[in-house]
Amino acid sequence: MTALVLIDLTVRDLQAMTHYEGAAIALAAQFGGKPLVKDVQPEIIEGHWSPTWLVVLEFPNRQAVRDFYDAPEYQPLKAVRQAAATSNGLIVVG
Repeated sequence: MTALVLIDLTVRDLQAMTHYEGAAIALAAQFGGKPLVKDVQPEIIEGHWSPTWLVVLEFPNRQAVRDFYDAPEYQPLKAVRQAAATSNGLIVVG
């Protein structure tokens, strides 16, 4: 069953995030991942959520997401993201 990754970010270093984005998307593709949404001005219609950068990725299944996220090749990229932005992420399956 398809798995979606939803990530909301507050970006502090746009240059680093631009580098991260290109490299992370290329790596995610190796695990069947593809970007569906990147919105730097998401419109909140309810609640107190306040992302400044919202990303949705699609993977074939939850295990593919975990394989990507836990991959040794992703760890340096994750460090770049964590230095450049504050983020929240979750996996939904449907």
